Amino acid sequence: MADSTIDSQLIHLVNNWGTFPEDFDNVPRDGFVGADHHNVATAEYAIGFTKQVRCDGSVGIAGLSTFIYLQVGTQDTGTALAAKSVVVQDSATLWYAVTNDNADCIALPTACAAICLSAMTDAYWGWFWCGGVCPEQYVSGLGGTYPTNDGLAAGAFVAHTLDADEIGLDVHAAGEGIFGFALADDA
Repeated sequence: MADSTIDSQLIHLVNNWGTFPEDFDNVPRDGFVGADHHNVATAEYAIGFTKQVRCDGSVGIAGLSTFIYLQVGTQDTGTALAAKSVVVQDSATLWYAVTNDNADCIALPTACAAICLSAMTDAYWGWFWCGGVCPEQYVSGLGGTYPTNDGLAAGAFVAHTLDADEIGLDVHAAGEGIFGFALADDA
């Protein structure tokens, strides 16, 4: 079965990182992809720090969105991280290290996943979307479509390997955790 896509406004993520928002409606200086705190060699926020913002619907859809501060482990050598890349845990000992490499992650399918906001560098720190509605209002690069398994139905989904050998959204099966919910079938 070939891969497909789903629009950003039709997905809602579940924060499974075990952290609760510590800061509400305070956007970082220069936004979530600001150069002094996103894609930086030295963490500017505490590991796993989370922020929750209210999307007013002026861009995208209205609702709450959660961001988490994590570190890129080692990204896939064939597919560089970019806005909308799905990332999962890269290390069993560094819970905060993430990757988009389906062959070098802890396990797939998984519910413990997040979405990258921009291109990033290995071992660098930055913000990732991990919960709620797509925060297009705060990160314009997150709008548009996300890769699915061409069979994603309205309901729960997990992060899983797709035919294109990338990590995307796939149908939730019994016994798996839930990464998010699709509000409609994929395209």
